[in-house]
This record gives sequence, C-alpha cells and structure tokens, in this order.
Amino acid sequence: MLDTQSHNIAPIKQAFYDSLAKKADAPVKKALNVQNWTPVDSAGMGDLFWYWNNAQIFNTGTWNQFNNVMQFNTDGYLQTTDGNALNTALFNLYTAMAYELTAADQAALNQANQQADGILNTVVGDYTSLFGAIPAANSGTASAKLLYITEQIMSWGDAGLTLATFRQSTSPTTLLPNAPLGTGKLISDFMTYLSQTAAAATVQNAVNSYNAQIAQCARNLSPTPAQVKPGWMSAADIAGTASILPYLTIAEPTSTIQNGLGGSQGFDISMSVTKLDQTTSQISVEGGAGVSGWIDWFHIGAGASASYNAFSFDQNVTQVDLSLSYKGVTKFTPQLSASAYDIGTGTGWWNPALIKEAANHNPAVSGVAFTTPQPYNFAQDGDFGVLDVLAICEMPTITMVFHNADESAFQSHFATKSSWSVSFLGFPLAGGSQSYESSVYHYDKTAGTVTVTMTPPPAVIPGNLLTSQAYVIGATCAWPGA
Repeated sequence: MLDTQSHNIAPIKQAFYDSLAKKADAPVKKALNVQNWTPVDSAGMGDLFWYWNNAQIFNTGTWNQFNNVMQFNTDGYLQTTDGNALNTALFNLYTAMAYELTAADQAALNQANQQADGILNTVVGDYTSLFGAIPAANSGTASAKLLYITEQIMSWGDAGLTLATFRQSTSPTTLLPNAPLGTGKLISDFMTYLSQTAAAATVQNAVNSYNAQIAQCARNLSPTPAQVKPGWMSAADIAGTASILPYLTIAEPTSTIQNGLGGSQGFDISMSVTKLDQTTSQISVEGGAGVSGWIDWFHIGAGASASYNAFSFDQNVTQVDLSLSYKGVTKFTPQLSASAYDIGTGTGWWNPALIKEAANHNPAVSGVAFTTPQPYNFAQDGDFGVLDVLAICEMPTITMVFHNADESAFQSHFATKSSWSVSFLGFPLAGGSQSYESSVYHYDKTAGTVTVTMTPPPAVIPGNLLTSQAYVIGATCAWPGA
C-alpha cells in the first residue's frame, strides 16, 4: 500500500475485513470448530501454500508463510509484525535470555565460592591451561568463571545432562562421552569443587539447567546443520532447491486439506464500487456505509503491458458490483507441540515457558530474564503472536457487473476465455500469476450491463503440487509471552 493520500486503501480494507469476519464466522465455526478467530490481512503473508508435505519433504513456501510474527492492527485484524521472521525473532529472544539471581541467591553462591577458593582457582587453572583464557564476558567474577566452565563441561555430556545428575554420580566421567582428551584432572577437580560448594547446589543447579536449556533452544534454530538431524527437517522450494529447516509439521495431511478445499462450505461477499474521480472510488461492502480510497485497490492484468482497474475498460462505467464467492472452508494447523523443546533429547525450538518467564520476570525471584530490553509487547493480543490455527478456503471466484457498459469495450477482452492476474486489497491473489480465467461473459442490453466471472486456478496444478495455494480467511494465534 502506498503512503500518499490518493493511494490510501486502509478504509476499504477495514470495511472488507469487518464484513469477512461476519460472513465467514458461521462457516468457520461450523466446519472447523474454531471459535475466536480473526481475519488475516494477507498483504504481508500472501496466499497459503497448503501442500506442505511432498514425499516427506516440507514445502519451503509453506514454512516461509508460517515463519511470521503476528499482531493485531488498529482495525482489529491480524497482520505480520514488521515482516519479522519467527525463527530469527525467537533466536534473538533466546540469545538475550539468562537465568538471573536475586541478591540473596548471588550472595549464597559467592559465599560458597569464597569458602572453596582454593579448589575454585585450581579448576580455573586446569581449564585455562587446556583451552586458553575464559572469554572476557564470563570473567568478571569467580562465580562467572565457574558458571562458564560448568557449561563447557556439561556440554561434553549427552543431551539432557543436568548438573544435578552429574554431581550425584559416582562415575561422573562416564556421563561425559565427548570430553576432550586430557581433561581427567579438570573433571576430577570440578567434582571436588561441587562437593565443597554443596551449600549452593540448588542455585548452581538452577543456573546451569536454565542457561543450558536457553542456549540449546537457540542452537536448535541457528546455525543450520550440514545434514538433517533430530529437530530439523528436509525442505525444498518450487524450483527443487533443497534446504534444512527447524522441524515443523501440520496436523492435517495434504489429502485431508485437499478434500476440505473441495467441500461445499463457504460464503459470499458483495461489494458495490462507484468511481468518484480518476484516482478515487467509493465502496460499500455488504450494503454498509460507503468508504473512499484509491481506485486501484482492485486490479487485473493480462500481461506486463495490459493492466486495468475496475473502470479502465470503459470510461462510461462509473459503477461496478463485485461478488466474491469463497468455497471449501477448511483448517490448516501448525503443530507447535511437535516442535516443543524436549529437555531429555535437547531437540525442539518452541519453548513458550522460557519466553513467558523472561517477559514477566520478577526481580525479587531468581529466574529467566531478558538481559537487554526487547521490542515486543508480549501480552495476550500484543505484537508477538505465532500462527496457531488457520482457516483457509479455495481462492475466490470473482463476478464483476459493469453498469452503463458498452459491449464493444469489453468484447475483445472477455468474449473468449483469457488469463488474468488479480490484485486485491494490496496483494496478488494466487501469487499474481495469470492464473485467473474469465470463464463467463454476458452482455445484458436491456440493463446495460456486462457481467464477467473470473474463476480461480485449480487447487492442485498437475505436476507442481508445491504451488497449490489457498486463501487465508483468518487465524488464531498463540501468545508465548503472555
């Protein structure tokens, strides 16, 4: 959407989505049992590549559309939040988290370290002689040095190893199968350190457990591994370009989605459009009050050199009635639970508990906190929403009735079947390709009207399933920080 006043389509969007919410509500609730859904402004997300799984290879196009942070706009419908990618946003959140201690817990840890000063220095010396200096960011205090060394030693164990398990073991070296050669003395001295600081065990265990979990969640998003491993999946785009993405699955098999899109559950939306001048039109949706906006909010094209708004075909036409018919209402459900972090295996990137704790951190209680301020409003209905359930349907069939029309102005364009691209409310339907067809053309001489019906592309394009698209009616969101 352009930002000049003459190109403003925001009032038209609001009127349309308000009517969409009313007309689609019964079909969505009846067909999907989705109650508190909200229309989605698809300008930022586009139509959904619903064919998500092809021979166990995830559709990259589907991932890219799921991979958005969502928010409500001022008109009350969902849109993407500044175009942010969800996996990038989550990675940034995880890397900005740490388990923070209250003054009392920090004092208890410091006291334990002071009483074990000798063995603490020995452990630090063991580590630095093997691996070099501890990073400056982790060298501010003796406690910080030991926390860093603890994390390194625990990383030599299998996924899910906790400090609590390690310190209780009678054979700790067996828990560290990935320990580098020559670290036996370091591990032995570290066990002695743990024994001498047992008074602070609860604090030490909590810090290590949470920080390890936070760091692993970040690693489960970036960097991308060279080969698929647990928590990741193979993907490919429509050109066949392969990639590896964080694991995601959809609850509905592609066959179920296809059957749903072919169903009869649907709704219609009618719009009356009046030309006010060369740049402005007035639109009434479902008989409601008229709103004014840019004349080019509905746009069709027949190629690079042929581009029209609703009034371009015949300058005598000042009124056009539009009807959009949506069929095949069905559901598309990303299974966030299947991507949840598993503390036992160390896999998974979806960890709303960490985000919620950090977003609502109470400084009076030791816990996960953000180390730097974050840009999001994490509250329910804030600006950090994650797509949870999507209501989708076939691309709409569009019927246009041109009033006071001269048949000759339309005949060359619509007398036979022709292919068109359609842009609606600022985004291209079905990807903007010339996939819509003008399949019905009728001139009523008595009424002075020309009626054109434009049919959408088939749900499945033979030979290229990954390009199959559906219209996103609306969605519900998860709000992990709320």
